[in-house]
Amino acid sequence: MNEVIEAALKFMDGELPTIDENDALLIKFIRDLDFTGCGRTQYMYLVCGDREKAIEESMMETAIEWLLKKPFPEITLEDFLNALKSGWIALNRVDYIEITNGNNWIQFFCEHSMRKKEVSQFLVEHILYIYRKFYASEWDVITSVSTNGFTIKFYRK
Repeated sequence: MNEVIEAALKFMDGELPTIDENDALLIKFIRDLDFTGCGRTQYMYLVCGDREKAIEESMMETAIEWLLKKPFPEITLEDFLNALKSGWIALNRVDYIEITNGNNWIQFFCEHSMRKKEVSQFLVEHILYIYRKFYASEWDVITSVSTNGFTIKFYRK
């Protein structure tokens, strides 16, 4: 109760951070102009034509750890996929994601409006990079890629 009261007092005193003009502009770019978020290093590798390095140097791993407030060795596959869903939707990277859980399997279904199989494959490779790094010892994977999305199905070994 004290924490709530303290937060309310700080808000009333104007001590909590507010969104400035640049923050509001960034939100409008992403929402209104259909921009997607991309880290500087990843952007550099994309411009230079090195897709593999762009995947390896993406901010996804750091962003997931920041979002979940714990290191990857403590993050379950399901937690990773749910955090990724939140991030990609917020960054306007994709249009729709559905995560389905079954008995010893998890399916990640994703749709985007960029209509290029290469985009789908690029997004899949981000997930598979993290999968190989942290989850391959416990899970097998099957992927299906199309021009407007992909499905990744993880099976517990």
